[in-house]
Amino acid sequence: MKNRFNLLTSKEWLPFQKSWFRHLHDEKLYEDNVRFFTISNAQPMLGKVFYFGPNFSLFKEICKRHNLQATQSTKSKLQFALIDIRDEIDATKTKKELEAIGKLTTSTVHEIKSQLAERRFICVLAKNQIRTGIYVPFAWNLAKSISAFLSLKDEKIGCIETTQRDETSKVSQSGSSIFYSLYFRKDENSQDSKPKFLSNYISDGKFPFAEFPFERWYILKPKSRSKQEILHPAKYPEDLVKIHVEAFSSPRDNVFDPMSGTGSTQVGALKAGRNAFGMELSNFFGEIAKERCAAAIEPDLFSDESYLHYRIEVGDCRTLMSLNFPEIDYVITSPPYWDMLNAKGAENQAKRIEKGLQTNYSDDENDLGNVSNYDEFVTALASIYSEVARVMKTGSILTVVVKNIKKKGSNYPFAWDIASALQEEFELLPETFWLQDDISIAPFGYGNTWVSNTFHQYCLNFRKI
Repeated sequence: MKNRFNLLTSKEWLPFQKSWFRHLHDEKLYEDNVRFFTISNAQPMLGKVFYFGPNFSLFKEICKRHNLQATQSTKSKLQFALIDIRDEIDATKTKKELEAIGKLTTSTVHEIKSQLAERRFICVLAKNQIRTGIYVPFAWNLAKSISAFLSLKDEKIGCIETTQRDETSKVSQSGSSIFYSLYFRKDENSQDSKPKFLSNYISDGKFPFAEFPFERWYILKPKSRSKQEILHPAKYPEDLVKIHVEAFSSPRDNVFDPMSGTGSTQVGALKAGRNAFGMELSNFFGEIAKERCAAAIEPDLFSDESYLHYRIEVGDCRTLMSLNFPEIDYVITSPPYWDMLNAKGAENQAKRIEKGLQTNYSDDENDLGNVSNYDEFVTALASIYSEVARVMKTGSILTVVVKNIKKKGSNYPFAWDIASALQEEFELLPETFWLQDDISIAPFGYGNTWVSNTFHQYCLNFRKI
């Protein structure tokens, strides 16, 4: 297949496809983006390469290596633009100063749009901000603002400060800092909207947190799924649950999941020495969850009963207030990723059909995985978490494992949207990322455009107000 997008071979194309990367230094970061998003020998036709940020001299030298002309002018004809505002977003900036940075960046991107060649990209390097113990998701605000007039196509997670872990840990590597590479494309879906920075997309913090007890990213390779576990089409691993449970709760605390599936949350919580509670809409999966919990319980040597307790109710989690669950100390859950399991033709779906396995959660009309309208889905999910908040202790933590969604050529920022929808009952804490490093990379979009392989999951953390 002829590559009309850049000068890379299919083998060279692959490394850039992963949706997260270890950030080594800015020179590599800049050069990787320049090589991927430009065609040097077509420069007169497509245009120059725009840069805004603190390292123009470095960027100019990189472009020169690849027979490209760098510019800081928004009046030039452009084939790619890279805007680096990471250094601008530090803990000293006030909300007013952040808004000024957001407005300038948004208006700059809007100016670039008119000069950018059709179906070419703009990359914005940005990060969220921790200010005096308050978390401000600046990068999300900026992405939402720019997506009003350019197509938001993807994001990559830059991972910094890697540390090796001991051989007994399930986590192979982790780090305390991340940033976002946000990618926008000028195409047929771009709008004529005027630039406006949406500073209140997610509100400023209400109650400062003291110290965040968690690494911002980690690589986790789960163990193989058992015969029971593989029956569920979208199970998340107990190892992931255990890591979060131990960070956000104490021994003998009550852990809850409103969408239990085959009991990953409960089994992980029990193994971490916590009581485990939950609900599951499907009777089939609910019974599996109960069996797995029973097998995970270790009996008390001095009693006929276990010193830990579990309880999983089969039913719609919107009715949980009628079921007299105890007060909950910590909630971790992974909801349906919209109706993506109902999508036809996915490779994973085909493999499950071939094995005679279930490809969706259920056919129940109350199952959120069957809601086809995205906005209705987000609203319904937010209402469930509002209901869950009623059984949580004030100040306790909710962790939601999600990812942004690509569907039919469009990007839906599911993680950011559900965070925005939970502002009334919860305060946003720093997000963490579960990274996957054991999946084969596919050359999506090769020769035509860029579409990443999504190998990162958001673990959104909230504190009940």
